[in-house]
Amino acid sequence: MGVFDDRHAAAYDTIYAEKNYAAECDAVVKLIERFGDGRIQTLLDLGCGTGKHATIFAQRGLSVTGVDLSAPMLALARGRAGQAGLESNTEFLSGDIRSYSSARRFDAALMNFNVLGYMTSNDDALNAFAAARGNLRDGGLMIADFWYGPAIVADPPGQNTRTFGSEREAMIRTSSGRQLPDEQCCEIKLEITRLRNGEVVDGSSEIHRVRYFFPLELELLLRINGFRLLALTGFPEIDTAARAQKWVAAMVAKAI
Repeated sequence: MGVFDDRHAAAYDTIYAEKNYAAECDAVVKLIERFGDGRIQTLLDLGCGTGKHATIFAQRGLSVTGVDLSAPMLALARGRAGQAGLESNTEFLSGDIRSYSSARRFDAALMNFNVLGYMTSNDDALNAFAAARGNLRDGGLMIADFWYGPAIVADPPGQNTRTFGSEREAMIRTSSGRQLPDEQCCEIKLEITRLRNGEVVDGSSEIHRVRYFFPLELELLLRINGFRLLALTGFPEIDTAARAQKWVAAMVAKAI
């Protein structure tokens, strides 16, 4: 399971500054409205990262508990919520989503930004779903976006390089991936290089193994852990079905 180190955590929000977190939160809220029972007030954000999704949900009046293994990411999440004045309806806790247990029972559990993909073994996935179910009330929803297996098979990963910042202070992020079909995952190497006035000042790299999922295995993994799969949609375009033309999909399941 990948854990972002200090340098990657510090660079994370810069790298994903153009990511439309609000649109993704809109999509999750619409899925909750479509499949929930109208009583959604508390959210458990599993693998919350730097808290961008969580703070948006909190700004909309929901009570959000975020859980993550990365201490640097959690520090950024707490700082973000504090700056927004959201301390009363957010908390960010250190924990492993495969074993996290709360005394509360939440209305919905979320795995945003492909957290599910880091459950690379069946034990990981089963434990994560079991923990999520244990933290949900009966009838609660489990919503996660993930890499859709048929799309990965049709269009395997390659290499992508992007530059952020200015000539004076810049950051180069290179992502190179290869599909490992026998292991049902992609190996993604992330490299970050920092430049100042065109000169390299430091750099770091991490290798992440990210699993992709197929519809029938998801349905079975969920059923084993007390969920009923309700829908597989595009994401954040939730009015389309998950399809082989797009990597990212979303799943919605109900705790039964």
